[in-house]
Amino acid sequence: YPLYQHIKRLNQIRRAIPALQKAPMKDAREWGSGMSFIRDYNNGQSYAVVGLSIGSAQDITVGNVRNGTYKDAVTGQTIVVSSGTLSFHVKANSAGIWVLNGPGKIGSDGTYLK
Repeated sequence: YPLYQHIKRLNQIRRAIPALQKAPMKDAREWGSGMSFIRDYNNGQSYAVVGLSIGSAQDITVGNVRNGTYKDAVTGQTIVVSSGTLSFHVKANSAGIWVLNGPGKIGSDGTYLK
């Protein structure tokens, strides 16, 4: 079932990234079709920038992020940040979970996370 697979993958991603388990949400922004936020655990020990979309695809830019190499836990893509700004695209009804020095893609694509 698509919803079960979605929840299963979200749990896999959350277990693999301590910032998603333990860090407070900061720099949260919301707009009609999405939101973004940063989760920073233990001063950069685990650091994630998250963008969510609903209904339509979103181009998301998040400022005041740590510089370094980010990998998306949803797609496996890599972005190097050197200016403190992370810009990325999120498909409709999906998420971008960009982890500083992260493991890359976690789990398999489904109906919602792809």
